[in-house]
Amino acid sequence: MTKGSEMERADKDDLDRLFAEARAEGSAAQPDFMARVLADALAMQPAAAGFAAPVVARPSLWARLAQALGGAAVAAGLGTAAMAGLALGYVQPEPVLTLADSYGLAAGGEVFDLLPGYDSLLAEE
Repeated sequence: MTKGSEMERADKDDLDRLFAEARAEGSAAQPDFMARVLADALAMQPAAAGFAAPVVARPSLWARLAQALGGAAVAAGLGTAAMAGLALGYVQPEPVLTLADSYGLAAGGEVFDLLPGYDSLLAEE
């Protein structure tokens, strides 16, 4: 054995003996000492922060409208259907008229041009 390992073994034996003596004594802490230690520990702890009530933001008009209709997806579908109805009703594309005529839905074959153009609005008088 080397000299360093012998010293480590001697130190370990000394510690083992010291711990064995401490276990054998079985000294319990005095109640007043424990009370002082706990009081000091409680004094050192930070105070609990108060909890603020959560801020409830009022939903916007559009959010309330979408919720009344059944959600954002329903509102988007309703808007899309409305715009498609306006486009098909005013613009009257020829394939739609041909399809409606083939089902017998055309009103006597007359077509009203509701959006003839804006050339008359540009004319200088």
